[in-house]
Amino acid sequence: MKIYEKTKSFIKDYYKVLTLYILIFGVFIIHLPYYISSPGGILDTSKKVTTNENFKLKGSLNMAYVSEMHATIPTYLWSLIAKDWDAEKEADTVSGSESVKEMEYRNHMLLKESNKTAELVAYKHSNINYKTSNNKIYITYIDDLAKTNLKVKDQIIKVDGKKVTDKNYLFSYIGSKNIGDKVKFTVLEGKKKKNKIATLIDVNGEPKVGALLTEDFDIISNRKIKFNFEDSESGPSGGLMLTLAIYSNLNKIDLTSGKKIVGTGTIDIDGNVGEISGIKYKLIGAVKEKADVFLVPEGTNYKEAKKLKEERGYNIDIVPVETIEEALRYLTK
Repeated sequence: MKIYEKTKSFIKDYYKVLTLYILIFGVFIIHLPYYISSPGGILDTSKKVTTNENFKLKGSLNMAYVSEMHATIPTYLWSLIAKDWDAEKEADTVSGSESVKEMEYRNHMLLKESNKTAELVAYKHSNINYKTSNNKIYITYIDDLAKTNLKVKDQIIKVDGKKVTDKNYLFSYIGSKNIGDKVKFTVLEGKKKKNKIATLIDVNGEPKVGALLTEDFDIISNRKIKFNFEDSESGPSGGLMLTLAIYSNLNKIDLTSGKKIVGTGTIDIDGNVGEISGIKYKLIGAVKEKADVFLVPEGTNYKEAKKLKEERGYNIDIVPVETIEEALRYLTK
């Protein structure tokens, strides 16, 4: 009872101060239904990927990133006046009826796939023997227009009774069908094997399920690659720079000429560089870190980056690339 009475007396005497502390705590901690994007920085690939060679560069190969955060009252108010801070409704950061958790799952799976793809492409261009095994294809997004009972996180095992060996096989099979055809999938939903159906929809005149597929697989080679990403990091936009970093290490070729090289862009299994989001924030971050060169996907990304450079008078070389071969040609010059 003494403890109760003392606590009651303390609260009575200091309730104004305690109320103020609670309000301040709430202002800085409680999340608003907004996400904020702002200029990020760069990540040295030597800290994100290591090989047995442990080759040292005179300069550095870096990935650009965007700073993203859940808005609080102070950060939201700052986004209203800060030139390069932008707030977006949480509902607008996801696609259709996708939940925030599903979006985060998709982005983490895309990072895993991007890392494996970067490793494969680097091996191909280094004439290193390798093989893949244990391919697993997951559903990581379902479009609202899709006519299917497939779910995010389903692992696809068979299509119309045929074993799915990799993602390209599935794409090819679906492409051979007609719009409106029904396709039967055998999937693992958690640990349970289930049969599901998709009616193929019209997407730009082609038959599609209306789902995003992400592939995970093992790579067998006598050259060992280790990735060092944190749980908070996700997305496929580091694919280009990771490929360059692995290639540089495997072949002991310094692609930097002593310069700070920053870049962004996805990579596919054929070595094509794909466009990404947030190019404005990534260029600003690269300039802030005094980068010499900014590698950027050809197309809309390059046009946006070039325009921003001209508007603000940035002193940085912006280089558009469509393939890993183009990036290697530029850097080896």
